[in-house]
Amino acid sequence: MVGNGSYGSCRWLALAMLVLAGVGTANAGPEEDYAAGMVAYQRTDFFVAVPLFRKAADAGHVEAAAVLGSIYDGAEQDEQAYIYYKKAADAGNTDGMIGQATLLLSGEVVPKDVDAAKALILKAANAENKIAVQILAESYLRGGLGIPEADRKGPDALKWITAAAALSFMPALEALQQAYLSGDYGLAVDPAKSEEMRQKILSLKPPPPQKKRRRG
Repeated sequence: MVGNGSYGSCRWLALAMLVLAGVGTANAGPEEDYAAGMVAYQRTDFFVAVPLFRKAADAGHVEAAAVLGSIYDGAEQDEQAYIYYKKAADAGNTDGMIGQATLLLSGEVVPKDVDAAKALILKAANAENKIAVQILAESYLRGGLGIPEADRKGPDALKWITAAAALSFMPALEALQQAYLSGDYGLAVDPAKSEEMRQKILSLKPPPPQKKRRRG
């Protein structure tokens, strides 16, 4: 009986704490809800974080909408993810643009629209979103986003591959290293520049694991 009573008391105490927490945040503004949501999110408490983010996002908090979109995306709730990604993207949030573009490319929630996706990625990249810059560079290098084959060695290709290389994006660095030897992308052949790129690539690669010496 004592054990059951203690357990019941703990349950009521936990419930009371949740009620008090709700009262304390009932009048909180979007910024406070977002901040509290981030605290819960960072400890992976999505049960608490999601309602806080949703409340903030529905009140117009842009960053909350972007984070909420990524949570729904990770949970494969694509319809909700698209709603909040778009809400963030429409307000100028570059992470929201990338999320919305990804779902536009998949065609699972809304009709596939490569041109709209590319426009969003380009807008995010022009706003210096690092992930968007890397996506564009990768698209020019490997093909994607509907970029014609004829444009994959042109001025725009060089622009975004160079921008990605400045972010230490390995495929871009490797492409430039070769381009300074071959003259691709309209670059002047420059072995010294190629060597500079090679040294940067080596500096970014982890050292090979050392073999353990046998004893005896």
